[in-house]
Formats: sequence, structure tokens, C-alpha cells
Amino acid sequence: MADRFFIDSPFHGDEIELSDNQAHHVANVMRASIGDTLTLFDAAGNEFRTEITHKSKKRVAVRKLSESRPERKLACSITIVTALPKGDRQKFLIEKLVELGVDRLIPLNTARSVAQVNDKVIARLNKQIIEATKQCRRSYLMEVLPPVSVQQALGMPTAGETALFLMAHPYTDASLAAVRQKLNAADSVCWLIGPEGGFSEDEFASFADSGWLPVSFGEIILRVETAALTAAAVTGIGA
Repeated sequence: MADRFFIDSPFHGDEIELSDNQAHHVANVMRASIGDTLTLFDAAGNEFRTEITHKSKKRVAVRKLSESRPERKLACSITIVTALPKGDRQKFLIEKLVELGVDRLIPLNTARSVAQVNDKVIARLNKQIIEATKQCRRSYLMEVLPPVSVQQALGMPTAGETALFLMAHPYTDASLAAVRQKLNAADSVCWLIGPEGGFSEDEFASFADSGWLPVSFGEIILRVETAALTAAAVTGIGA
């Protein structure tokens, strides 16, 4: 079976019980049998080939057969600092950022932000990350950091020679072609994505003054999730 399942607790020897929701999926959705093999993975990038040793409606136990640490990740570390969209568009954003190999997501609160971020939202995002990681065979979970304010984001750019801080903004003459060489040379890229109504003039000026380099994706205005995914995709191409 090709299904992958996330574990957030260690093995006891070579044995482990799946969490309630994972056990339910294996026993009642997959209808797996004792002796079937499952692939488990953890947040540290470890992957385990296992065999089902016990199965009931509410409990599934497995035995570890082998362990590996596949490095399915980009050479360039990608961080997306973005105002979050609402509703299903938020789930879509998370799923695709995981598939595109983004290392970390930092929610951004701006004057025009429409989605509020709290502990409940972060918990939901982490659950969506696990589901997306199971499907796309990533080795590591995308990390969700606590939300930052505009003032906190202003202090993020550093003087590192191989770190690049870019701001997606439609009203600038700097195109992707203009920063392609810098993107190819960077080992760490951080993208700043504004809210539905865009950054305010004061926010944009402050970001530009603090070291965020404006980049345009073209004359067509992109929604939040489209801009974030475009940023991740064009960065990953060079990585």
C-alpha cells in the first residue's frame, strides 16, 4: 500500500500504535489487514516501512521493518511571509505550498488583512500540512511560525550574502528576469506577499526602505494565494 501516515510520538522498541484518526483511516477507510505494509513519517524527516500487527475498529498497531531518511527537499530554503486569504482558498494555499517545497510559512498581519490568525487557525493549518505532506511524499513538514506584524516584518531582512528578501508587488518596474541571477545564487529566499487590497502606500515604502526588494509578476493583479504560489514556484525552479 502506498499510503503514508504521520506519527508524532516515538516507537516503543519496534512497535507503535497509530493515533485515533490515523487508525480509523487504516482500519475503516483503507480496510487494511494484518500483514499489510504502511509507510510512516515523522516531523524530523524520518520514514519507516512498517507491517500491521494488530487491527480493530479503533486501534491499529504496526511493527517497524526498516527506517530511512530520504532528503526530498529543495536546495534553496523558501519562506513565505503572507497575509492569509479566507475560507477554502486558505486550505488551497497550504496544500500547494507544501507540494512546492516551501520550508516555512509566516502569517502576516497588515492594515488590510482580512483573515485573523489565532491558535485555532494555526492548529488547523498544521493539520492541513500533514495531510498534504502524506500525499506528496515530502520528507519534512512545512513549518508554520507565529504571525508577525508589519513592524516585525520590517526587521526581517539581514545582510547575509546568500539570503534574499523579495516583496511581490504589481506596481514596480523590477521583473522576475531582473532578479533571476540573484534567485539562482541564493540559498535562502524569503517572499513577502500582501493582503487582498495590497499593501498601503506607507507599508510598501517602509518595506522597500527596510531591505525588501520589490518584484512584479506582471501587469495582471494576482490574488494572495496565486502570488504566494507563483513566488514559491519561480524560486523552486532554480533550486
